[in-house]
Amino acid sequence: MMKITLCLLLVTASVVLAQTNAPAINAPTEPKTISIQEMLVIGNSGMRLHSLAMITQGKVKEGIDESFLPGFKACSEDTATPVRSVAARIMGQNLLQGMEEPNPEAVALLVNLAQDESADVRFNAVYHGLAQLEEKSDEIVALLLDVAASNREHSLYEQIAQSLESHRKAAIRLLNEKLESGDSIAIYEIYEDMTGTSPPNNDLFLDMPSSRPKVFIFKSNDTDAEAFKAELTDALHAAGIASPDLHISGVGANYVLMLKTYLTKDRLAVEKTFADHGSFKITQDMWLTPELEIQIDAMRQK
Repeated sequence: MMKITLCLLLVTASVVLAQTNAPAINAPTEPKTISIQEMLVIGNSGMRLHSLAMITQGKVKEGIDESFLPGFKACSEDTATPVRSVAARIMGQNLLQGMEEPNPEAVALLVNLAQDESADVRFNAVYHGLAQLEEKSDEIVALLLDVAASNREHSLYEQIAQSLESHRKAAIRLLNEKLESGDSIAIYEIYEDMTGTSPPNNDLFLDMPSSRPKVFIFKSNDTDAEAFKAELTDALHAAGIASPDLHISGVGANYVLMLKTYLTKDRLAVEKTFADHGSFKITQDMWLTPELEIQIDAMRQK
């Protein structure tokens, strides 16, 4: 009886020892889900761009709020231009537009992006962001004026001018300071658009070359483009413009005449003479940016 009991004890001990030394079997666990906020922080450029695309497509049902700021900060420092550009637009649209008290960190990020090396990034940071601020500090107003002077892209330029309508006193003061310090002709050129008033000391700038040409578009019902060009050339001579740079663009009845001015006095003469002219109507005018010049040259080659 003792032998049987001893054997049973030995068998029991062996089973216990075997169970003790056996490797543990872990139950399967669910993979960790990474949120879009986390992906913007830790992801590479491709992952960040995918996450930003999900936001722009409205796939973040809970909305975009300040919890996304760490991710947007990481995106603003990403080496990929599209990441910085899309992040700037999303921040402006969701954290600045319509906000009575926008988040200071979001504003600071957009101030930096408004000075980015990429024109696309700068555009989104200003157009969708800083220009949307209802209350603008002198720092923001000065930055917007600098962008307007250096980047004359039509829609961005118009957006800045519109956004400064409620800050004209600050704009006048800051532009006057720039003019008094001997700043460039570019400041003089944007003065009226940004303030609604004429710049001081107008005579000092009349004979200066423009910082960039201005393009004026004339449209006529006359089907004879060459005849209309000759008539407009005579009118420009009468306005004091000796050698107008005037070209026909388009064919048939859809043509227009494009005039470029290179001197400040010539630009002002065109604006004054044809502001309410009975025979020649300016249908559009814009500063000639490098991008616009490429488009115009491409149109001429067609």
